[in-house]
Amino acid sequence: MATQLVVIGNGMAGARAVEEILARGGGDLFEITMIGEEPHGNYNRAMLGHVLSGQADDADIFLNALPWYRENNITLYSGVRVDRIDKFSRHVFAADGRVVPYDILIIATGSRPFLPHISGLYSPSGSVRQGVFTFGCLEDARKIIRFARQENHRRAVVMGDGLPGLEAARGLQARGLDVAMVHPASRATAVLGSARVTGMSLRDQPDLDCDMVIITAGSRPNVAPAVVSGLAVERGIVVDDHLRVLDEDDIYAVGECAQHRGEVYGTVAPLWEQAAVLADHVTGFDTSSQYLGSPVPEWAPGPLVACVTGIGVNPVR
Repeated sequence: MATQLVVIGNGMAGARAVEEILARGGGDLFEITMIGEEPHGNYNRAMLGHVLSGQADDADIFLNALPWYRENNITLYSGVRVDRIDKFSRHVFAADGRVVPYDILIIATGSRPFLPHISGLYSPSGSVRQGVFTFGCLEDARKIIRFARQENHRRAVVMGDGLPGLEAARGLQARGLDVAMVHPASRATAVLGSARVTGMSLRDQPDLDCDMVIITAGSRPNVAPAVVSGLAVERGIVVDDHLRVLDEDDIYAVGECAQHRGEVYGTVAPLWEQAAVLADHVTGFDTSSQYLGSPVPEWAPGPLVACVTGIGVNPVR
């Protein structure tokens, strides 16, 4: 029976790791199963801003559409969340009741958007209220577009600094909305309105009127399955220079969920470097290969509150 290689996560890091494994002959070594929460193939998250602005369609940003999995004899369970791992019996347990055995496991669960602790963010039921959005996946972009297309939704506030915030602001502006950016996100104190979003309250600043709020206040490694499964977790899942999880012989982690030498990376280049080293070891292609870390890019935050114009981000006076 072939060695069972299971990948939890079908995002950029998980799919890239599989691509690297296939490039090293992994298709002949393993039966590969991938489990992803999103109900489709793998896509380029860096292109979400283009989808939001209308510069690209959904299909334009896919890196590996569904036929790729079939062509490479990969079993894909899409739209499936993994709840826990039994590292003793070597099984993965999914929320839909599915149980998948593995010989080698790769965890590539990525990250979750960070939601700051401000009032008015949630509905009485505990869910994020209508009119408030995160911007980290394709479905987020689709929801924002549907909401922004409604005629009475003309003003938006993007809360948080960094490139995702600018992309969200530019995308909404391209759709004809008036956009204000609030950064850092800690300056926001409340989302205003009861039946619908009407504004954003700021510390030491006048309130901003808006119909929708997009939160791009960073992300946190998605380590929930690793925590409940008893794996080594600090900020992320702790891995060594081979991307092997600490104290585990047959479990690896890669991408935004992994913590290597104290660092957690959220950009593409480190994910690619990690995937190559992981593939070297999983396939035995180069057992001397090591991942020694990547430069951490710096983001210079802009002004406290800004309006997005056609040529840049200008302070609101």
